[in-house]
Amino acid sequence: MGCDITNNSDMNMGELSYLIDDLASHIQDAMKLKSMPAITMQDDDENADVLLGRTAQYDPQNKVITVYVTRRHPKDIMRSIAHEFIHHAQNERGEFENVGSMGEGYAQADEHLRNMEKEAYLQGNMCFRDWEDGYKRRMMESIHRQNSFKRRNNIMKKYKNEKNYELNKLLMEKFNFGGKKKKEYNLEEGADRIFAPNHYCAHHVVHEGQEAYTVDHNWDEKLQEVTEYDIRFRDGTVKRNVSINELEVLEAFQLNEHGGDMGNRDDDKKDHPPVKKAKAKKGDNKKPDKDGDGVPDWADKKDGEDDKNLDEMDRSAENEMYEDPEAAAARYKKPKKKKDDEKEKQEESFRDSVRDLMERVINLK
Repeated sequence: MGCDITNNSDMNMGELSYLIDDLASHIQDAMKLKSMPAITMQDDDENADVLLGRTAQYDPQNKVITVYVTRRHPKDIMRSIAHEFIHHAQNERGEFENVGSMGEGYAQADEHLRNMEKEAYLQGNMCFRDWEDGYKRRMMESIHRQNSFKRRNNIMKKYKNEKNYELNKLLMEKFNFGGKKKKEYNLEEGADRIFAPNHYCAHHVVHEGQEAYTVDHNWDEKLQEVTEYDIRFRDGTVKRNVSINELEVLEAFQLNEHGGDMGNRDDDKKDHPPVKKAKAKKGDNKKPDKDGDGVPDWADKKDGEDDKNLDEMDRSAENEMYEDPEAAAARYKKPKKKKDDEKEKQEESFRDSVRDLMERVINLK
């Protein structure tokens, strides 16, 4: 049973009307009311200017609560309504029959009316407090339920989408809809690319605890193997030139051929682009540089320096020939090879054997 609320004020009663009606239902249940009083929201500027002006009153004859609302907080208005509702409950019990004067100071002059005010203040405030706490609790529970439903719906929606995606993927693979699945690549721009021979190519890997898929790799011609991969994580980010030593390979393919002349290859080999040429490591093919000036020794000669060195060598050899010919000949004599020395020793041994045999023959004569 709702309240009959009349608004004779400038107050916006949109949300407040619902709260007043909910409070009235709570008091009706708590006080076991048989009927609901009417409520009038009244503006009174003069009363609002009085420091101890009226807040509300109850008419037991017409069963109407009048609340003065000018420049008052909605919560204070509702507390006044709760107070007057207790007077309505007293009226239903017949406690307004044969009462004395209700003029100024009646709560101090009449013991019966004083007890009625005590009940109105105590029960009215406690009914309002119980309703307020219960209302806030219901609101929080409602918000929690709404959030729970929202989270559950989002989870179910995500789960349903994932299951539909997996099911669709399985059906596509099962019945070969859409043709052969192509591997997706994300190639590094500006990299030198070359032909690579048959080898195993990692596809599904783990790097630093995260799963990823390879999108490009290099080929080391010296080692004849892949040494670095470009990988893409599930969030779409790509990390380049990751060493194979930093990867845990979960899945790999035997690829017949990478790179080469893409226009002259079979269709099943056109799926993979040319691979990156492995970059030379620091220090590889380093040219001799004795003086450490960054210029190789072969390019570090001054004009005429080689001819000058040759002239000095020729003059030194000529002077040595005049001073000691035998020493010079021995110095510039071509050294014998090891094999020649062994052959000469064998021949000398053979000659000694023949000489010894001839001496024996002569002695026999």
